[in-house]
Amino acid sequence: MYGFRIISSLFILLSLVVAQEKVLPKNSIPLAKAIFACKLNVHDDVGYCRSDTSEDYGCICSNKDAISSFVGCFAYYQENSTEAVQFFVDFCNEYGDTTVEMDDIYEAYNNYTTHGYYNASALNETRSNYTHIVNKYDKVDTSNYTLSLESSIDQFLVNWDNTFYYGAGILGFWALVLLIGAISNWSRYMFPGLMTDLNGPVSNWLRKHILLPATIGRKKCQNYKYYRFAEFYMPSRFESVILTGFTIVCIITLSINTYFAQGDEVIFSNYYARLRYVANRTGTCSTMMLPLVILFAGRNNILQFLTRWNYSVFITFHRHIARMMFAFVIIHAVCFTIALGPAYAPVMKLPFMIWGTAATVLAALMLFQGMLYLRRRFYEVFVLTHIIMGVFYVIGTWEHVVDLGYMWYVYASVAFWVFDRLIRIIRLLHFGFPEATVNLMSDETLKITIPRPGDWKPAPGGHVFIHFLTGVTFWQNHPFTIGLNEDNKINLYCKVKNGITQTLYKKLVNVPNRTMKIRVAVEGPYGETSDARKSDTVVYIAGGNGIPGMFSEVTDLAKRYTSTKSVKKLKLYWVIREYRSLNWFFDELEKLKKTNIETTIYITKPKSTVAIEELVPQVMSPKFDLKSCYSMGEGDSKTLQSYDLKHYEPKWSMDQIQEAVDYQLDPIRILGGRPDLKSIINYEIEEAPSSIAFVTCGHPAMVDDVRAEVVDAIGKHENRIDFFEQLLGWA
Repeated sequence: MYGFRIISSLFILLSLVVAQEKVLPKNSIPLAKAIFACKLNVHDDVGYCRSDTSEDYGCICSNKDAISSFVGCFAYYQENSTEAVQFFVDFCNEYGDTTVEMDDIYEAYNNYTTHGYYNASALNETRSNYTHIVNKYDKVDTSNYTLSLESSIDQFLVNWDNTFYYGAGILGFWALVLLIGAISNWSRYMFPGLMTDLNGPVSNWLRKHILLPATIGRKKCQNYKYYRFAEFYMPSRFESVILTGFTIVCIITLSINTYFAQGDEVIFSNYYARLRYVANRTGTCSTMMLPLVILFAGRNNILQFLTRWNYSVFITFHRHIARMMFAFVIIHAVCFTIALGPAYAPVMKLPFMIWGTAATVLAALMLFQGMLYLRRRFYEVFVLTHIIMGVFYVIGTWEHVVDLGYMWYVYASVAFWVFDRLIRIIRLLHFGFPEATVNLMSDETLKITIPRPGDWKPAPGGHVFIHFLTGVTFWQNHPFTIGLNEDNKINLYCKVKNGITQTLYKKLVNVPNRTMKIRVAVEGPYGETSDARKSDTVVYIAGGNGIPGMFSEVTDLAKRYTSTKSVKKLKLYWVIREYRSLNWFFDELEKLKKTNIETTIYITKPKSTVAIEELVPQVMSPKFDLKSCYSMGEGDSKTLQSYDLKHYEPKWSMDQIQEAVDYQLDPIRILGGRPDLKSIINYEIEEAPSSIAFVTCGHPAMVDDVRAEVVDAIGKHENRIDFFEQLLGWA
């Protein structure tokens, strides 16, 4: 009996929600509540139509005995108004799939008033053993029980309405965050002079303690690692403040207005009331979060333009909102499981519950396979499975809530995903599918030269995603920062690691000149130039393969400053491990010689001779062939491959090559050893006449060190000091 009551309550209340949200005008809600209350009363108090499922109105609308008792309750409650009778006729047509005529209603009511009676003895019996007396129609206790039911339904609807208000509050929190971000960043862009003049105690305190530093210590781009598998990234302090605020809003949402109404005839205790109300609230709010999760993960998220926040910021928000959404889904499932009690088994057989359970399992799997340890080591597998499971999660959510009246949030989620994919396809088609020249240089870096359409122009410091259309890897796409962009072509550089770059490496070492043509698809451009250009002095600090984006930005600024005869200063620091790294970026370095950019290169292992001979054709004589730079040792391989270089003895001494490099790249300074970032940053700040900005990209440890030293310097000097990170870090 208790299980039946739970199932009846569940579906009657859910049906009312559907009626309120989808079918009925607001002025019909009181009539609908009366129908639901009388139906539950007839089920529970009189005992008719119990063989029907609780969401089925066919019996109430067609069984002669049931309809008489039901109409008697309904007519009493609605004072026998014509409007109420017509509403019941329409309601049976809509929900009972039964055609009921007005004459049927009047006949049933007349029978009820003529033959109906209160069967007190029957009401005290076990309802499963209740036997109806022929030609007698049981009267329900309209004066008390039905009114109590209506009051209980009101309480349920109040909580339901509150759920949408609180869900709107969660969305409103993000709207406020995005609005503040947009105002701040667009003000910096549109009024650069005003922003660089903001150098007082309040501005410095905000940048030093909130906007720029890592949350804890120095690590932001570096991952934390505990034991073997526990790896994670810590957001910036600014991001952590926002995410903490979001978490607090979610906790408040689940903590308020879940009270129990005394005398509730639908939910019987404070314990079950809180279970049901929290279950409803978490389920609805988790669905309302879904559009944010999908929108923030998209590459073509329009909010990136509106706020001028980069993709890394939004992907950080995406992960935290997704975790919170999953927590809400789990609370929703657990609370309903407990609240259903003995009704759990039959309810779980219903299709919408099966879909909801499947979506919950998929969400748990997505959360697990999104662990940093797994996605860094199996990134392509992570991306593919994440997308597939995400699609089925949305399908499961769709089927779970399709009859509950808040599908707009699912529609929005699907629209955001489709829009992002559509724009990505358009970008690919616009660029075309040209043949790229891929060259393995210095045994460490892939240089990719791609012809571009004439109307395709990236922002300096921007990036693209490349599909190498070879074999089974065509579906993979990899981000590359754009370096040199001229002569209708772009140059991209990538350090050889695992995955597709390792596959290309193995192919290139076995072909002449380690160069081959590969057809590619290019998606982009993405990204924006940093706002550092608004400062009077801009210092770029790059590490290793982080140089292309820095080069692109600084050379673009140099052209602008030359054309406007600006006196602003531009400086570039590049930190590399060995001399061989100069080879793959040598053409760009020669272009730097002709600019007013003060460039300094630090080589941390200046005595390393690995592949240094590849620099000989660049700095000694254009007539030199790479093979002539080596003399073969006895028994050495005669195939010039990158992993065979250690078997060769250079004809040119290390000192000669280094001297030639210094001469060829003059006035670029080349220094041996590790840079003292703290000293460099403080020196540049002291030398700057006014505002100064530092832009960095490279190894995560170096980027974190630059960030920490810049933050430490804020407030210690009179200059306005800014920091911009251009590292593509969202793996």
